[in-house]
Amino acid sequence: MAYKPTVMFPSQPAEYAAGPVPSLQDWESLWTAWDIITQKMIPHEELTAKPIKLRNACIFYLGHIPTFLDIHLTKATGKSPNPKELEYYQKHFERGIDPDVDNPELCHDHSEVPETWPPAEQILAYQESVRTRVKDLLKSDELKSNGALRKAIWLGFEHETMHLETLLYMLVQSERTVPPVGVVVPDFEALASATKANAVGNYWVKVPARTISLGLDDPDQDLEAPRYFGWDNEKPTRSAQVGAFEAKERAITNGDFAKYLEAHGSDKIPASWTFLSSTAINVTSNGHTNGHTNGQSIATFVSNKAVRTVFGKVPLKFALDWPVMASYDEIAGCARWMGGRIPSLEEAKSIYEFVEEMKNKDVSNRTDLTPAVNSHLVNDGVEETPPFNGDKHHFSSNGAAPSLDPSSLFIDLQSANVGLKSWHPVPVTGEHKLAGQSELGGAWEWTSSVLEKHEGFEPMKLYPGYTADFFDGKHNIVLGGSWATHPRIAGRKSFVNWYQRNYPFVWAGARLVRDL
Repeated sequence: MAYKPTVMFPSQPAEYAAGPVPSLQDWESLWTAWDIITQKMIPHEELTAKPIKLRNACIFYLGHIPTFLDIHLTKATGKSPNPKELEYYQKHFERGIDPDVDNPELCHDHSEVPETWPPAEQILAYQESVRTRVKDLLKSDELKSNGALRKAIWLGFEHETMHLETLLYMLVQSERTVPPVGVVVPDFEALASATKANAVGNYWVKVPARTISLGLDDPDQDLEAPRYFGWDNEKPTRSAQVGAFEAKERAITNGDFAKYLEAHGSDKIPASWTFLSSTAINVTSNGHTNGHTNGQSIATFVSNKAVRTVFGKVPLKFALDWPVMASYDEIAGCARWMGGRIPSLEEAKSIYEFVEEMKNKDVSNRTDLTPAVNSHLVNDGVEETPPFNGDKHHFSSNGAAPSLDPSSLFIDLQSANVGLKSWHPVPVTGEHKLAGQSELGGAWEWTSSVLEKHEGFEPMKLYPGYTADFFDGKHNIVLGGSWATHPRIAGRKSFVNWYQRNYPFVWAGARLVRDL
């Protein structure tokens, strides 16, 4: 069932984050993935389509990426190869939209949406000119002397990786998407059969109390000191006390969520699912339905449903062991039914540090575990792993900036389904292991923490509205990464992402935690 995609980003920090500034090789790998998605997976006639009505048409992203990069390269260098061209693209492609789900009329500042988009060929020519500019600057002496340029190149790189994922989660909502070229379509039925044969229980694990490290130091006013960069919500470094609690080893699965819906007599499926037949299905604008299951069996319940993938619809019965991807509001209800809750940002970070400690100490004794059967009904009498009292691992200390050792800020992603290793989620039920950062089978991890201004937060000068525009109380923090997330993001200990709690299209899942 394993296969090697045309593009697969590295898993080791020394490779995927060898230095603060992405290398030409990093860029070329990203461009290869971007071109597969934008030029091979989207039929030409679908470029102006909007698979998700809340977002721009696909063609916007084709122009947005080079425009954003060109703007920041121009700011950093003080000059533009073609000012008139940049002005033209900046008008329509500088910033996209992320409107309020409940009232799409409410939206942050964004670029003017034209009545007619420029021809794709014209946009691609502009893209090529900006890429050439990046190549030239990476080879230039100016890169060594201009700290603003180094940061602009990093900013443009991570921005492109984010929108690569945006496009993909849009494309799975379209019936017209072409599977990625050079990627063998997995045998999902065989994979499901093997997974079922080797599935193990999901256990509660005690996570000991600790002081966790959050963030990194990357002051805007100091562009010359050698260090890794971060977005404004990552800064500055700080710490937090987290009490002991218990966490389930792995993510809530599609199978778990199906049982939850069936138990409640609901056919209101997440947007990551769909129906194998539209017969007698009342589908709403965001892919949900308003039917009832009338107490049918799980086998019957899942029989007419599928999971959306870049390969098309995968029958839900073959994806029951994948992490469920749904809005926070949807998953929070399931978590309560299963006898737990979704962890806070601090609790999730505590889990990640605990997992890193266990990996570093090579702790593998898990013989005292007892499965938490019917955990939505029974919360007591479950044995867990004994607490681990190893040394706390901090990627920064004494308020100092992170070192240039990649392993001080980034994690080994060998066991994580990120970076296009698979172009779909993977089963999470195959082994007894407390999942760490980015280890939910190819889904981001929801936290119960609302995106808010933390102590020391300052909007970044390069992009003041990046985080600040979303301090509206409607967004929750997600951590880790999905199967499409670049390792620089999925593996960075300080990275923070967020989505509206009721946004249905997010590739995020969750695990259960509970108080002691």
